[in-house]
Formats: sequence, C-alpha cells, structure tokens
Amino acid sequence: MSNNQIIGFDIPHRVVSARRRDELREGIIQEHNRGDFSDLIYRSYTRIFECPVPADVINPSSLIIGAVAHPRSRIPFIWNERKFYLTIAPSYIRYWEITEEYEKKLNALLGPLGYWVRFARVPQKTLAVWSGLAAYGRNNITYVPGLGSFYMLVSYYSNMSTAGAEHEIWNGPVFMDRCRQCSACLKACPSGAIRQEAFPIHQDRCLTFYSGYSGPQDFPQWLDPAWVDGLVGCLRCQECCPENNPFRSFSNDEEGFSAEETEALCRGLTPSNIPRVISEKLDRLGLIGFFGESECLEMLAKRLALFIPRLEAGSIPWHPL
Repeated sequence: MSNNQIIGFDIPHRVVSARRRDELREGIIQEHNRGDFSDLIYRSYTRIFECPVPADVINPSSLIIGAVAHPRSRIPFIWNERKFYLTIAPSYIRYWEITEEYEKKLNALLGPLGYWVRFARVPQKTLAVWSGLAAYGRNNITYVPGLGSFYMLVSYYSNMSTAGAEHEIWNGPVFMDRCRQCSACLKACPSGAIRQEAFPIHQDRCLTFYSGYSGPQDFPQWLDPAWVDGLVGCLRCQECCPENNPFRSFSNDEEGFSAEETEALCRGLTPSNIPRVISEKLDRLGLIGFFGESECLEMLAKRLALFIPRLEAGSIPWHPL
C-alpha cells in the first residue's frame, strides 16, 4: 500500500484505519445534535451503525472505500401500445452484484499477501469525503475526479494494516470550490432542499429520500408529485451540474417490461403472487437485493401509478410500438 491506496486496485479508492468508523458515528451524532438534519434522516444513519460487524470480521485494521463508474439507467415499460422510459439514478442497479465483484477482486489481490476483505456497512458518502476520495457539492451529492457524481461506492473491512501508509488522509467535510460561484443545482431543485448559504441541505426535503433511497415512502403533504421525474432517485441537481458536463451521455438502457408485466406491476404484486419472469428481471436488475422484494414491488406500483396518468396525458415522452 502506498499513499492510502492499494497497488494494483484499479478504481479510485482510499484506505483508512478501521477506527474511523467510530469517528464517523460520533460526527453524525454531533451533526444531529447541532440540528444539521432531522430525526427522520438521523434514524436512517443509526440503522447503518446498528448493523453488527459480520461474524467473520475479526479485529479489522482498515476500511477501504472505492468508487465504481456507474451510469444512470433507463428502464423501458409498455402501456397501451406505447413504450416509455423511467430513469434510475446511479448506484441502485446491481448494487450488491458490483459490491461482491470488487470484494472478490480485492481478495484475489490481497489474499496471497495474507489479508482478507469483507463488506463494510458504513455511511459511504461521509467516508468517501473524509478519506479524500470525494468532495461534496452544494447539493450534498459527492463527486469523484474523473467520474463526476455518476458512480457507486463500495466499502470493505480488511485486516491489512494502515501503519505503512504515510500521513493518512482524514479531512472532515470537503467541498468543491466551483460550488461557491455556482447555483445551478439550487435553481433546479423544486422542493427547496438545497440552501444558498448553509450545508448540509434540508435532507428531509430531498426528493431522493422519497423516491427510492429509503424504499417506498408515502409523500408528505408538502411534496408535489409532479416534481418526481424518475423511477428511483432524483437527478435534477446532478444533470444540471457543470461538474457532470463530461458525463451527460453516461446512461444505460436496461432490460424492460412487456405490456402484460407493466400491467401486473401496476396492479400491485406481492412475493406470494409475483410471476417468475418479473421476479427474475427485478433480481437481474438488482432491485430486489437493494430494497427487498415486498418493498421493491410496492415502490414500483406507486411509481407507475404516478407516471401512467402522465403518459396518457401526453406529458412524458413515449414511442409507438
């Protein structure tokens, strides 16, 4: 290892001491006590730390945080002879598949040296920024040089010592300089989540929280459903961001759903009556693994109920079959 990085590991990453996990916990507690975010958001953080360290992780010495290039995804659906696409923000599609892929790569790289690597449940964005891998934008999204915000984070424990890494980077919050002179995301956010002078954002007003991040959520009364423009997550502040100019075309069209499958999803399926073909598609997309089967099906039914009327009204793009 050299300069907090693993020689031969081919994605942007950083390595820090495993004790930093406790420091992240204390930092989040202090932010909550200062009123930087609401009880609703704080509970989502505490769930991370309530998850025990896996039983096969014994006395980890280090934490590894990496960034894998990951595009926005478009999922095609068919309804009344029309094909339309709904967008999923980066980091949801095949999350666990990618996480396991890079865990295997690290174990293949480090195993011959006597080290093991296991998945670590940590507040990944915070770890990425504090370790020097990423920086915050005004929109509370993190950016990695060469990737913009179109990536997913992977995090692991290891018994690899950080003692040989000179001057371990541990910065605290770091912000992109260009945000000081830019307000594109602030103007693009319809819910008022992004603030001109203060950080962090009003996270409990961020549409991503209600459109996928935490699974199915009933919209609060203040949230106008017309603001929601994606199947999972919200991309308004990322798509207008100058930092993402080189990555605007970074998008994948994924496996879609037939007219019959779309209709079944709209009706509302449960794990007990989901057709196998739909279950297998959702599993290949990684959405069942990310949200859980019941939560995934509930979320899809709610989102399609939101978008189908817009499709019929002609307010979202579609293509004839």
